[in-house]
Amino acid sequence: MRNRHSVALRKTAIPVFMAFVLCLAACQQDIETPVLSCPEITITGTVQNTTRPMNLSTSTLFRQQLDSGGTKVLSMEALSDSFKLVINLVDGPYPDATIGNDSLKLKTYVYSKTTRQQNGLVVAAIYNSGSYTYLNTDTSSITLDFINTKLKKVSGHFYFEASGHKVTGSGVFRNACYVTLH
Repeated sequence: MRNRHSVALRKTAIPVFMAFVLCLAACQQDIETPVLSCPEITITGTVQNTTRPMNLSTSTLFRQQLDSGGTKVLSMEALSDSFKLVINLVDGPYPDATIGNDSLKLKTYVYSKTTRQQNGLVVAAIYNSGSYTYLNTDTSSITLDFINTKLKKVSGHFYFEASGHKVTGSGVFRNACYVTLH
């Protein structure tokens, strides 16, 4: 009888103890999330003749592996009190040997709904009553003027037309930091 009791106690006590240890460890360790500290950054955006300084909320450079090599994607999101801008550029293809570095080509990346160019998408969202309403982009371009792979900073400018070419916007980003995902 004593043996069955100790087996049952072990079966219950070990999982409870492990759960306690995991909870304790989770409470004591900080979750490492990327922090964008960009003291030199400036981003301005204009939508329908309204220009605002913007705050960078996310900026990530990641890779999309293909059968041989892959593409690199730079995705940034910036916010103001009246609108949000999402900037996505796709660069490539890159061979396997260079897909791992952070370099991007300094050029203009274009998106067009009609010609199916997909390399430079800018999406705007208008803030209204506590939420954002995203616009359908018709055409956009992102020009990358500068990249510093050591400091992980990019600079450039962008333009877009949305909602049947009725809404236009543009902007500039200087020294925008990015986080690299491999």
